[in-house]
Amino acid sequence: MRKSVGFWIALVLVTIVAVLPGRVVAAELLAGSSVVIGASERLNDDLYAAGNTIEIGGEVTRDVFAAGSTVIVSGRVGGDVTAAAGTIRVTGPVAGSVRVAGGEIDVTAPVGWDLAVLGAGSVTVGRTATIGHDVAIIGAGTVTIDGTVRGSVKGTVGTLIVNGQIEGDIDIEADRVELRDHADVRGALRYRAPQPASIAPGARIAGPQEYTPTPGAEQRERESFARRALEWIGTVLLRLAWALVVGTLLVLALPRQTARVAETLRVAPLASLLWGVGLLVGVPILAIVLAVTVVGLPAALFVLGFYIAVLYLSQVLVGIALVQLLPFPALRAERRLTLWLIMLVGTTVVLLFRMLPIPFGWTFWWSLVVGLLGLGMVWTAFSGIGLPKRTAVAAMSSAPASQTSSLELPEEQKPRASTHESTEER
Repeated sequence: MRKSVGFWIALVLVTIVAVLPGRVVAAELLAGSSVVIGASERLNDDLYAAGNTIEIGGEVTRDVFAAGSTVIVSGRVGGDVTAAAGTIRVTGPVAGSVRVAGGEIDVTAPVGWDLAVLGAGSVTVGRTATIGHDVAIIGAGTVTIDGTVRGSVKGTVGTLIVNGQIEGDIDIEADRVELRDHADVRGALRYRAPQPASIAPGARIAGPQEYTPTPGAEQRERESFARRALEWIGTVLLRLAWALVVGTLLVLALPRQTARVAETLRVAPLASLLWGVGLLVGVPILAIVLAVTVVGLPAALFVLGFYIAVLYLSQVLVGIALVQLLPFPALRAERRLTLWLIMLVGTTVVLLFRMLPIPFGWTFWWSLVVGLLGLGMVWTAFSGIGLPKRTAVAAMSSAPASQTSSLELPEEQKPRASTHESTEER
């Protein structure tokens, strides 16, 4: 978070320098590998500077905006200093506020108004520094105050160390608070931390003290992990419930058709995959072509709706097919109860695999494969294109198992041999 804030401030400053012309009224724009304002120089304008190293040794009568790897302000600034850099040192007086974001920030000179830190690794207010108003910090690793703060210290830090004078209050949220022997807090001490502050015997606190215990870093991490785990489980259960409801309706309404589609993956896996790839790309194109005409718009909506429905049902159909790939003939029955139990197991497995928190786009790729197979299986099963010949004939006929085959007549319907023929045989 602290790095991202500094990055965006730096990016904004660099963009300003890049897009504005080289010289604008009431602004001095400087950019390069190294930007240096000599001790004898005086700028009566605002200064916008971007570079690897920025050194301001002279006087800038108005505001300074700087972004780079290292920013050093050793001269006098008549306005504010806004900077983003890996290292920032303010050793010259600043009449206005200092607003910074970076890795290491060191202020050892008087600041007329606020010191605002928007993300930093470490912040030091040296003994020779005086902050005319408040010190406001949003996200810093370690903040050490050895100088004088005329106002209050507030914000969120990792560790706050006070060994100087604070004329206002301390209102902070931190992992650790330490007041050393030379600390002089003339206002209240209010802090939220996992443990009470370490207050040296020589430290003085004039106002009331208020301590609010908070979870430590390890506990927050555990709570965060537990919260993410519960959210993941809730999402999985909700999606699984919807998929099982839809799968149950499908099995109850169309058991034979569902079994036929699932069987396609076993008898024609390559055809199912290839048809799936073609349909995944081709159906949206067909829907767009149909939609450009008023007459074809209803057909486009129907095709698109059916396409989306099959994509959603793919997790059910592929789940059933994967279970039926096991070498148990009983799993390939068309009975509703057996098919429903297979659907419960297969759909659960497919969806759980999809929801596993695996990086590298696992969810997308697994969902893509399941969608391709689902589309291809449905098309192959009902068109018969790509199925082995015997399976295709069976799919086209779809004769119920209770009906007798046209190739074999019942015993009582078979023609009997005549008495003459029987006599001759004898």
